[in-house]
Formats: sequence, structure tokens, C-alpha cells
Amino acid sequence: MSEGENLDRNYAALRELARETVATAAVKPGEQISTGINTTGHLLHLPGGSGHYPAFWVRDAAMMLGDDFISAEEIDGWIRLIASTQPGPQGIALAHGLSVPGFSIPDHINVNGKPVWFPGTYSDTADQGDGQYGFLPPADDAFYFVQMVWEHFQLTGTPKLLQTPVSTGWGEHPVLEICDHAFAFVAVDPATGIVLGDEAPGRTRVDWGFCDSVRKTGLLLFPTVLRYRAANDLASLHEAVGENDPATRYRQIAAQLRQSVTQVFLRHTGDNQAMLLSATGLGRKDDVWGSSFAVAEGLLDPATERAVCRGLLALHRAGGSVTEGQVRALPPDGPFGGFWETCAAPPGEYQNGAFWGTMTGWLIIALHKVDPAAARAVLHDLVASITADRKDGGPWEWINPGQNLRRNPHYCSTVSLPCATLRRSGLVGTNRRSS
Repeated sequence: MSEGENLDRNYAALRELARETVATAAVKPGEQISTGINTTGHLLHLPGGSGHYPAFWVRDAAMMLGDDFISAEEIDGWIRLIASTQPGPQGIALAHGLSVPGFSIPDHINVNGKPVWFPGTYSDTADQGDGQYGFLPPADDAFYFVQMVWEHFQLTGTPKLLQTPVSTGWGEHPVLEICDHAFAFVAVDPATGIVLGDEAPGRTRVDWGFCDSVRKTGLLLFPTVLRYRAANDLASLHEAVGENDPATRYRQIAAQLRQSVTQVFLRHTGDNQAMLLSATGLGRKDDVWGSSFAVAEGLLDPATERAVCRGLLALHRAGGSVTEGQVRALPPDGPFGGFWETCAAPPGEYQNGAFWGTMTGWLIIALHKVDPAAARAVLHDLVASITADRKDGGPWEWINPGQNLRRNPHYCSTVSLPCATLRRSGLVGTNRRSS
């Protein structure tokens, strides 16, 4: 069997698992779930079919897109729902010193249509926490919203929605303008364009939702990779409506990030090996997820990319970073690995040392650049693990077999995002590029 056929076979199996799992997470208009009735008027998909996360999460929804699991019509509804929650330039003041900057995108939206700006709660009132999950909303959702709009455009092939006025908290505005404002109001370091995690009291924020139990400060890797993708997406969207000046501006932002990410985050780990650090302050650890994501998004120059891919391959060969095809956020040990300095989850659990399939597609792409056999093995192991666990609840949100832990069954992004990532990469199916 050829390399391409091997990848295709396992991708096809993973895609079927994803299709089945995503179907379990649908909530129709008027349908009752544990937190209430879906009164949004839109078909929604929650993060999973277990009811563990009974609301509509922006990032999780975006992670279901890119491999035809969700229709353009449904994405249209999501875009309108999310846009309806966007505040105007004045933002929103909440209890306990929490605040929502102008034009923000919520962390999640309850099925009654009301936004929740912070992780850890389903309260859609002014009382949404005490700062444990930051005093500003997570830095990633604006960029995931842009991706959602881009994915809709890819499916429809028409820019009509981009120029369609929809309701927001600050009046009716075209979807593309809503995206522009959301993108612009995520705080960045002006010298580098990198997303900033302020450490000042009352100004902290989660860098992205799959690390919402982790405290990081300084310049932040993962949301910066998201910003890079969003800048390229917005350039394409503006070009689609004939707006070349904004498109050029976004291409310049992407070009700036291609330089600054390497300058700020690159850490050499051996002979022609490197990793990207997760943050420059608290959380200054080798980021396996973020490094893989940067490679998958084509953010790095060729020499840096190859060094990072070799660094990831060295970790994979050493063991402890991947199990059952699922990936740990940090290397298993060493001063730049182990566990996060500050995390609400105990060591070995959740975002602090457990293994996640959501990020596996990024790692497969990185490994494939330097060791295709290793990449194929990781994909095979992911499919085999989920298939073996299917009757018990797989795919899980996260696992740690060493502690006999498997948590949150029927979790969509564990299978949907690797599928979308591999399809977009060109490594599988009719999009397959030559190796």
C-alpha cells in the first residue's frame, strides 16, 4: 500500500467517526437541553454529544468546519447569532472588575441566545466570574469568528454574505465590517503584532480556550498563530469584494508575524532542532500544540519550519508527548516541559498533561515533513484508539491512559479538526499533494 493510500484509508475512517460524532451534538431550534430551550432560531452544534458543554462555543464550532460536516446554511445562522452579541466600541463592564472590550466575540453563547464572555460559567448576567479565567475575554474567539466567515465563503463561493448587513449590539453592519472590528480589538504588541497577555492586575486574559485553565502572560504564541490565519483569511475576503487596500494591509500584518514569531518564540533544542515557546512571561514552556499549529498554518520560514519539525519529531521519538495518537501540550519533562507553572487542573489531567486528539492533525503535518512514516503511525494510532473506545464513549475530549483517565465522551473537535486540518493540508484525498 502506498503512503498516500495509507493516509487516505485512515483519514476516511476518521472522517466517518467525525461525521457520526458531530451528528450527536446538534440542537435544533426549539429543542430542550439541560440549560434550557434553543430559542436562537438557528440549528446549533455544541462541543459534543455528551451534554458536558451545554452551550454553543465559538471555537469548537469553528473546529467542526473545513470537511463538509456542517452546511453553509447552518454556518450562516452561526455567523448571525455571534454577530448579534458583538458590543459596540464602548464595550461592556461586568461585575468583579471584569470587562469586555469593544467589538469582542464571546467565549460561548447559551441556547437562549445570550453571550457568556468568560470560561467557567454559564451565567449570561453581569456576574460572569471573579477573574480566575481572566479579566478580559479569551484572545482567540475573534479569530475563530473570522475563520467561520471564511469557511462559509469557501463553501458558497460567493461574497454575498460578506456585504450583507446583520444585527449586532451596535446596529446593523456588513459581516465583513464586523470581522474587521473583531480582529482589530484584540490587544497586540505594536512592535511585533503578537497578541499580548497583559500581566497587570485586572487586565489578564486566557490566551485560547483549550488552555483556559492555564495562566500565561507576556507575548502569546497560540492566539498569534490564529491572528496570522485570520489576517490571511481577511485579505482573501476583502479581495473577494474588490477591496484591495484592506487586503494589502492584512497581508502586511501576516508578513510581519512571519518574522516576529520566529524572533520572539523560537528556542533551539538541539542540532537543527527547535520549538516555539508558548509565552514570554508566565507559561514560558515549549508549546507542542502551538509549534505544530504554526507549521500547519505555514507561518514559519523554511529553515525555521524544518528545525521545529525536527524538534517535534525528536519529542515523538523520545516518547511521552504522544499516546494513542493524541498529543500533550508540553514535552513530558525538562525545564521547558512537564506541567504549567499555574494551572487550575492537577498534573496529568485536562490541560495540564493529558493527551488531546484535537491537535493531532497539526502534529501529523509537521511530522510528515521530516518523517512520513511517523506521521502515518500517529494517524493510525488515533483512529485505532477512538475505534476501540467507540462503545464506551470515544472520541474523548482528553485521555491519560497512565492514570486510567478518559474524559468527556463524544467530543467533536477530537475528530473533526484533524479531518479538516489534513484535508486543508493536501496530504489526503483528492487534494493530496505530491510528497
